[in-house]
Amino acid sequence: MEQPIEGNSSKKQHRWTMAMSRRLLEILANEVKKGNRPNNTFKTSSFTLAAKRISEEFGVKCLPDHVDNHLKTLRNSWTMIYKLRGNSGFGWDENLKMITASPKAYTAYLSAHPTHDKYLNKKIDMYYEMAIVLGKDMARGDFAKSFVDIDLQSHSKDEDKIIDFE
Repeated sequence: MEQPIEGNSSKKQHRWTMAMSRRLLEILANEVKKGNRPNNTFKTSSFTLAAKRISEEFGVKCLPDHVDNHLKTLRNSWTMIYKLRGNSGFGWDENLKMITASPKAYTAYLSAHPTHDKYLNKKIDMYYEMAIVLGKDMARGDFAKSFVDIDLQSHSKDEDKIIDFE
């Protein structure tokens, strides 16, 4: 499962199986439900717990850094899934847990993006776990605000309602 990284014999890469990825999402979804992901960032203890459980359950050496790195890989997949669902001509089949597309939309999209085939008309087993673990990491365009969009003046009159943490 682990192989030396070229040029550095002391570090090893961790190879994730589908079963390990599923288990990781289950563990981290549970951590979210327990409140261990404030501000869309997991607490260090969540990565430590996940690494320990993956190591024990699969008989591999999994470190918190492996969990963090794999979460980045999963986040890239989630970003693509999320964007595909929002495309015109695409839909979501709740029973089959898959992104669907009409033949015309499918053909047109894949001619422009051939590497995205793995996300279309294929079951996404851990969709809801991915949504829990990764879903709030992306601001949706219709709700996203930048710093300049926030009216600081309107909030200054409510200073008596601000909690002082000092």
